[in-house]
Amino acid sequence: MSRTVLNKKEALSILRQMPSSILFKSTDSNKVYASEYFEKDFGIIEPSGITSSSLTFYDPYSKKEMLGRADPFLLVESGKQLAKQCRLQTQSRTMNCYIEGGMVNTSSGDWTVLYIKTNVTDLLNDSHKESAVSQHIAFNQLLTNFSSKLINSSVHELDGIIDQALAAFGAFCDVDRCYLFEFSDDGQKMSNTHEWAAAGVTPYIDELQNIPTDTMPFFISHISNGIFKVNDVSSIPDFAIEERQMFEEQRICSILCVRIMVDGTMYGFLGCDIIGSPYAWKAYDIEYLRRIGEMLGNTLQNLHNRKALHKMQLELLEANKQLERLANIDGLTGIPNRRLFDATLKADIIRCNEQKIPISLLLIDVDHFKQYNDCYGHVAGDAVLKSVAETLSNSCLGSDDLIARFGGEEFAVILPGTASDSLATIAARILRNVTYLSIAHEKSQCSKTLTVSIGMVCLDWSETEPESMRGETKLSATSFLEKADAALYRAKNAGRNCAKFLAFEVLNEAFSKVKKP
Repeated sequence: MSRTVLNKKEALSILRQMPSSILFKSTDSNKVYASEYFEKDFGIIEPSGITSSSLTFYDPYSKKEMLGRADPFLLVESGKQLAKQCRLQTQSRTMNCYIEGGMVNTSSGDWTVLYIKTNVTDLLNDSHKESAVSQHIAFNQLLTNFSSKLINSSVHELDGIIDQALAAFGAFCDVDRCYLFEFSDDGQKMSNTHEWAAAGVTPYIDELQNIPTDTMPFFISHISNGIFKVNDVSSIPDFAIEERQMFEEQRICSILCVRIMVDGTMYGFLGCDIIGSPYAWKAYDIEYLRRIGEMLGNTLQNLHNRKALHKMQLELLEANKQLERLANIDGLTGIPNRRLFDATLKADIIRCNEQKIPISLLLIDVDHFKQYNDCYGHVAGDAVLKSVAETLSNSCLGSDDLIARFGGEEFAVILPGTASDSLATIAARILRNVTYLSIAHEKSQCSKTLTVSIGMVCLDWSETEPESMRGETKLSATSFLEKADAALYRAKNAGRNCAKFLAFEVLNEAFSKVKKP
């Protein structure tokens, strides 16, 4: 630049009156000055309020302070080109800026000049109508971008998208803090769940948890009606002095919040703050925040509906399982019924055939049960059946074993993986445990206490032809059951209160009849 003949005072006066928002300093001094336009942009009333210590430049992306070689004044003085985004903090306002720099040479010395372009500067330089239209278009683009992300967002993705939306809104509207609060289910507490803070601004999300709503009646009374707007926190009336002091402790000078409705109730609120100096919220500030709130509200409503639908589906599945359980469980004894027994026996025969492991079956009958009912009554008879069912469950310990009520006073036990040499031990345990019940049975012809008879049968695939069972599952299960019934008949003929085993050779003869040619 050409050297202008000016003394230092004249140069200072000219730079102060420049029709641009600038910061400047003499290269031989650390004192920083500002143009009147800059003071207007940042709401600085006293020019003496500008000092090098009251100005802080932040990188808007890393949020780190621009110090040392990154300091804008030093960059310009070192001869490097400066043209970059930053966030400039003064004691009055903090705003996103685009800064350019250069040197002005005068006869009285050289000056480092930073040209500060803010959104406010744009409004001063452009026609209000054109600027407002451009800003409205830009905001709609921003809103469309996040709406598309939120439409199909899952519960797990929502938090990240909300954080992105708050950051984008905060930067776009040039506020210092933007946040989302959610109310507890009973509405008694509220918590800061998401927060974005600009560079140089202290976040408070950790401190603002589970705040009792009754400690902020002034705020709640306004936000319940849809909006809480305060241009100057100091104007909050004295009857809400505690709330005013809380805002002031966080250096909040202006605050704007809009409620979020979900399923007809107030879910929470979306808000933003200005720190450092009061700010008169514009109509478009309110409109933009309200639209972001509605977007989040609609998304939360959709998620609420999805959760409700998912809950209904789970409840329906559980109800179906309960119905299925009831359909397969004997109502009196609480053990599987004949329906589940038949299905399990067929499936276990196929599985044991495929795995080439033995399968055994016990049929158990309560001895002289009709006489017991006639003597002691049906209520006592029902109690006996419950006790026998419980005893059988405690006597058969295999994880795959199935104890079922076969019908009337008869029970059945399926024992996958149990070979014939183990059946005598199992049967003896059942007979002994039933006797230990010591249930009196005066009408019994075999004992003065309640007893049972047991029929035992085993199918061992290592001793029979595997092909004999293929494609004949229904007949095989029926034949298997018939042989167990025959064994039970032998036990009854032997005087009851005993167990009888049907030899495998007899069973093998039955299966050989269905063997494929």
